[in-house]
Amino acid sequence: MTTTFIISEAKLRQFTDLNDSVDSALIKNAVREAQDIGLQRIIGTNLYNKILSDIDANTLTGAYKTLVDDYIQDYLLYAAYYEALFAIFVRPRNNGLLTPQGGENSATVDRTMFDAKRQSVQNKSEYYAERLTNYIAEEQASFPELNTNNKLYEQWPDYGSQYRSPIVFSRNAKVGAHYDQAKEAGLRITDSKYKQYPWGSNINWR
Repeated sequence: MTTTFIISEAKLRQFTDLNDSVDSALIKNAVREAQDIGLQRIIGTNLYNKILSDIDANTLTGAYKTLVDDYIQDYLLYAAYYEALFAIFVRPRNNGLLTPQGGENSATVDRTMFDAKRQSVQNKSEYYAERLTNYIAEEQASFPELNTNNKLYEQWPDYGSQYRSPIVFSRNAKVGAHYDQAKEAGLRITDSKYKQYPWGSNINWR
């Protein structure tokens, strides 16, 4: 588990509505989970480790700095916030899982409000995840580490099903019955707006 943070606690507090009273340890754990689980899944193990090493050595420059500053940190803001929310809402104690009851002038929200808040944060996280994914897919020549994961414990970058599906539908075919049947059968569907993916000559694009 990493002890190097790509986004700071201060930045997370500054650009989200996390209150200053939220425990620092809770925020750091959320950032660590967002990095190790979410970010590593998107960009792959070797690029992830390269970025952490550069941060540790204070040598993050060029395309890697652009990737971190303009794409990864935006994703981590909301991915870490999403991870933190559940720990804020429910705390493990000796007598079980408890919901904090708030301070003198505050009250806890019910589960419906909590779910709505967490869904809002998740939507933003997913938006920035897709933006990050699109960037590394288009700029992969700048990041050779994307294609060097070759061990079982190294994750390949997850470009998302829109880049890897063997079945392609034109955009206006999405409302058709065949599209729905393919999705129900669990087949990956590729959107025809991604004509450059996958990298093969056996796909008939529409």
